Amino acid sequence: MSNLNLKGIWIPIEILTDEKLSDKEKIIYAIILYLSKKNTYCYLTNKTISELLNISITQVSKLVNSLKDKKYIDTQVNL
Repeated sequence: MSNLNLKGIWIPIEILTDEKLSDKEKIIYAIILYLSKKNTYCYLTNKTISELLNISITQVSKLVNSLKDKKYIDTQVNL
């Protein structure tokens, strides 16, 4: 499991009621917003999201790319 020390997540009503997002996209987006509050960015790997949500890394990649395509997030690949 990840070492994020999350005790839970808050999903703002604007995200929860956004019909353009799937349920998993809403959860991922809420996590990203929460983790980026302090620095306006967050460093989160697909593997960490995969472990948190118990889904494949491939599925995480598709969901993150969908959020990016819909202009909800920007991403940067760090090697």
